[in-house]
Amino acid sequence: MPNKAIVVGIGHYAELPPNLEGPQNDALMFHKWVTTRGGVNEADATLILGDEPPPAAAVDAHPTEEALKSEFDRLEDEAVANNGCVGDRLYLYLSGHGFGQSLTDGSLLMANATMKRPRHHVPGSLWADHFFANGYFKEVVLFLDCCRERYNMAALNGPGGPMPVPPNGARRFYGFATKYGKLAVERHIDGAMHGVFTATLMDALNGGASEEDGRITGESLKAYLFENMKGFLTPEDLDDQDVAKEPDLYCEPPERQFVIATVPPQRYAVTILLPAGSETKPRQLIGEQGGQKFVKIAAAVADGTLTWQPPPLLRGTYQLLLNGDSHVVTVKGRGSVDVTTS
Repeated sequence: MPNKAIVVGIGHYAELPPNLEGPQNDALMFHKWVTTRGGVNEADATLILGDEPPPAAAVDAHPTEEALKSEFDRLEDEAVANNGCVGDRLYLYLSGHGFGQSLTDGSLLMANATMKRPRHHVPGSLWADHFFANGYFKEVVLFLDCCRERYNMAALNGPGGPMPVPPNGARRFYGFATKYGKLAVERHIDGAMHGVFTATLMDALNGGASEEDGRITGESLKAYLFENMKGFLTPEDLDDQDVAKEPDLYCEPPERQFVIATVPPQRYAVTILLPAGSETKPRQLIGEQGGQKFVKIAAAVADGTLTWQPPPLLRGTYQLLLNGDSHVVTVKGRGSVDVTTS
């Protein structure tokens, strides 16, 4: 059965400052990925963007929560017409202003929300759980790129009704840009404004989180996001206790068996800074390749310098041998390399 996707990006809010530049860029980027590499046909991927420019009054702004709920209603109607199942996988991607109403959920504020009317929102996990627990899809993947500041909300715009026990074999992956109570930020990345979480996510989904065989699993995606999101933050962000340094992620176990996508793995051009005194020492990199451990990945003679640029490397951990001295080289992504003495 077909996969489905609902992708939402709201950047400009009529009465909810500040304006954001990243959500529309990010939603378009994710929509392109999900329809080219994520296994969703163009006709089954709904893209919802905010008004550009927004109207003067929030009451006239779109999309509202009803626009998104109508998409959910259509999926439920399909489930009724198809003996309870809509498709194999549902992707939900939500980006814009938001808040956190609990330790386990976050909500996207819709375009008609204001500081006095935060009731215009859509809670991510409540709806994702609805489709997951009812078995409407075998797998549900949720990404929510917004702040999770603490709001005092008495009522949430969830699906309502009792939550059934999920069917055997159902899987889910939920990714939030921040932990509860933290701020998500956007920064200039690759010449445009993007949410830091989504920029890291797209790096991961485009091969950064791929295993050697191309599989992006729940395990590898979590690892990539945890290790690399802070690489897009500024020094000021890193010093700000309110800005999220890591995402909040959950994957249905066993994580290694949940294959998110299959994408050729990225190889990174890296420069290894060698320890002092290594100018005259030949160097070798030992790692895992083709399922075999302790394989010679690269080697070079000494050249009188303290830098080495081996052939492009897969993300992972390698042993660096310098004429008998052993060190650890860790390639995390996008040229992020750690070298430590062991």
